[in-house]
Amino acid sequence: MKVCPHCSFANEEQFPTCVYCNTSIVDVPSIPSADPSHPEHEQRALSERRRKDTRRQLRFAGILYALGIALIAWIPGLISSLPLLLLFFASGLVVAFAITRNIAGQFSASLLQGVLSVIILVCFGALQPFVAFMLVGHIVLPGFLWHWMDLIVSANR
Repeated sequence: MKVCPHCSFANEEQFPTCVYCNTSIVDVPSIPSADPSHPEHEQRALSERRRKDTRRQLRFAGILYALGIALIAWIPGLISSLPLLLLFFASGLVVAFAITRNIAGQFSASLLQGVLSVIILVCFGALQPFVAFMLVGHIVLPGFLWHWMDLIVSANR
């Protein structure tokens, strides 16, 4: 419900102007209806459930992605140091956060993960014989995460 600031008439949310006095109510904040049987309450509850489901699914995708980044560093990258694997896991969480907040897109997420992985490798000297395979995996995997998160958001609209 939107209450008209001019005449105090209670209007439905879908109307851009007051039904009674024709004053614009586009910028008026919406308030819940006083009637508990109003369908607006059900719609708000459904919207809140959908928002919680989306957050839960995005969180799961981000954690699974970060585990994948650490796994790629461990198996083909031959990095067995637990602190370095935790750094790779943290870099995966940073990229997942950037994708979730629309800071990074499909290409920039791959670039961000690649740069973070190279920084970790250079700063901590974890250069192994098969590190190139690890870097390729770290550059390709964020594109899949971006598509997965896009599908989650699109499915829950």
